[in-house]
Amino acid sequence: MSAVRIKKGDTVKVIAGNGTVTVQGAAGQTVTIATVLGKAVADEVVASDNATIAAPAGVVFVTVNGETTKVVVK
Repeated sequence: MSAVRIKKGDTVKVIAGNGTVTVQGAAGQTVTIATVLGKAVADEVVASDNATIAAPAGVVFVTVNGETTKVVVK
């Protein structure tokens, strides 16, 4: 699990799963998932505080409103 700080006091959790990335605490935020080669595989505004997004296996970069973290998807 990784945490992305959106603004002081707000923390979004990014959790890698089997073929998915779960983003918690980011309702209404723009989430982008990109491969290590820079190819965007998801770019969406999440509607809930517990959004699960499909992602390819391997290292991906998850960006929530300009703040990026790296996770490994199985």
